[in-house]
Amino acid sequence: MSCHNGQLFTTHYQQSKKMKVYRIAINMIKQTKILKFIIPIVVFILLYAVSTIRNNNIRKDGIYSIVTLVKYGSAYRGQSAKYEFIYNKTLYEGSFFISFAESKNTPIGTRYFVTFLAKAPDRHLILDSVPSWFTLKAPDKGWKTLPTQKQLRIMMKDSSN
Repeated sequence: MSCHNGQLFTTHYQQSKKMKVYRIAINMIKQTKILKFIIPIVVFILLYAVSTIRNNNIRKDGIYSIVTLVKYGSAYRGQSAKYEFIYNKTLYEGSFFISFAESKNTPIGTRYFVTFLAKAPDRHLILDSVPSWFTLKAPDKGWKTLPTQKQLRIMMKDSSN
C-alpha cells in the first residue's frame, strides 16, 4: 500500500509540475499578446513625437516661400495636387491629396505659402493659400517669417512704384 501511495504522490507531483509548466506557457502567451498590442502603440507614439518635433523645427526655424499648383494627378478617392517652388535657384516639387470637390474650386496656378528648413527644402509644410491679389514671386532666398497681409500689400505697392 505504501508503494501505491508513493506512485500516487509521484503521479500527482508530475501532474502538478506539468500544470505549472502549462501555466507558465499560458502566461507567456498572454504576455506576448499584450506585447503585440503594446509595441505598435509605442512605435506609433514615438514616430508621432519625432514627426511633431521635426514639424516644430520647420515652423520655428523655417524659411517661407510660395508653391504653385501645376497639375492634378489621379489618386484613390480624390486627386493628387502637384506643386513646385524655387529656392536658391533650385526647383523643388511635391504633392498633396485633394478631394474631387475641392479640386473643382482650386484651379491650376493656385499658390500656397510653404515653410522648410534651409538645409532641407525638400522636407516642407504647405500652409495657407496666398491671397489671389498678391501676384509677386517670393524672393530667391524666401522670407524669414511668414509675411502678413499688410506686408504683402506693402510689397505689392512698392513693386508698382
